[in-house]
Amino acid sequence: MLLRRSDTPADTIVIRDKTPKAWKHVQSAPAGPSPNQVRAMKALLIAMVSDRVPPDIRVEETHGTLPLWNEARFSRVRQYEGRSLVGEKYLLQNISDAPMVLAEQEFDREQGSVVGIAVEHHNLRPGESTSVYVIRRGETP
Repeated sequence: MLLRRSDTPADTIVIRDKTPKAWKHVQSAPAGPSPNQVRAMKALLIAMVSDRVPPDIRVEETHGTLPLWNEARFSRVRQYEGRSLVGEKYLLQNISDAPMVLAEQEFDREQGSVVGIAVEHHNLRPGESTSVYVIRRGETP
């Protein structure tokens, strides 16, 4: 899975496991993240979305509202800690009287540690909520 920033809004995020059974040896160095890092990101995102957490990921329930926009209530619900990645699950609620359109770029942090963002529903009517998943680099033990 490759998570990239894009200037175009997405309507749907589809997660498919297309991992080949045997990785072929490539002579040149890969241009992107290593296959192990991509697999770790994918495994963490799947665990966060499905709530089926493997034993090597620590989960902490958190309840707190974070300031984001005047039109939204943004609450961190859960934090997932793996070996080199930290995942955060947020609940965003549109508390305004107008529809809200969301894009992944709006949830990127300035520190540069974010490696992936997924938004469950990009269009919210007044009062509706959606889950937002943020994956960032964590401390390696």
